[in-house]
Amino acid sequence: MKLFCLLISVAVLISFLYEILIAANISVERTDYLYTHGITPSHYRPTTVWSRFIKRLTDIVTSLTVCVTVLPLLYIVLGILIKLNSKGPVLFKHRRVGRFGKEFTCYKFRSMYIDAGPQRAVENDSRVTPIGRFIRKTHLDEFPQFFNVLIGDMSLVGPRPLTKERLKQYDDRLLTNIRCLVLPGITGPNQLIGREHNLKIDIEYIQNQSWWQDIKLICQTLLLKDKSY
Repeated sequence: MKLFCLLISVAVLISFLYEILIAANISVERTDYLYTHGITPSHYRPTTVWSRFIKRLTDIVTSLTVCVTVLPLLYIVLGILIKLNSKGPVLFKHRRVGRFGKEFTCYKFRSMYIDAGPQRAVENDSRVTPIGRFIRKTHLDEFPQFFNVLIGDMSLVGPRPLTKERLKQYDDRLLTNIRCLVLPGITGPNQLIGREHNLKIDIEYIQNQSWWQDIKLICQTLLLKDKSY
């Protein structure tokens, strides 16, 4: 209990420092990004400093708790199973586009054979290992992304993190650029509907984003029937 209270206190302090020391720089980056891509206030609804603070606090409290308590055990257990199942590293590292179009390294537990190639997964994909099918169905493969949340690359809730090549496939550049105004998330409205991605759903989330909407999406994620393969 004392450890948990300490973690919460640290998270609150980090969130406060985040807003004081980092948010100003993020604000400058956001302004430059909006100007460069021709995005005006009529295209999206900016969030308040308070709402961003609450969202970041929730991200840090949750991700710090998971990284300290759950992730080390998962890494040991799944690491052994993944290694016994196939050759290769325990973690799969891939580049994704984050806020303001900046790329970052996204982490997952490896669920495919190392020579799987870059193609997207399909149903009954032979490239997925036996243990990989289990961790994909249970979404355990995504737990390392809590580390991405902790260091500020991602949020608990947000648009699905996509590759630069995938983003280039969309014709509407304005919507694609608006999408990059926020951090990608472990879960989000598009993640709940399955593998197909709808850009307009991301924009609707950004236009109406709130802490309560994030809580609702997290609850839906926990209760929703799995659509992965």
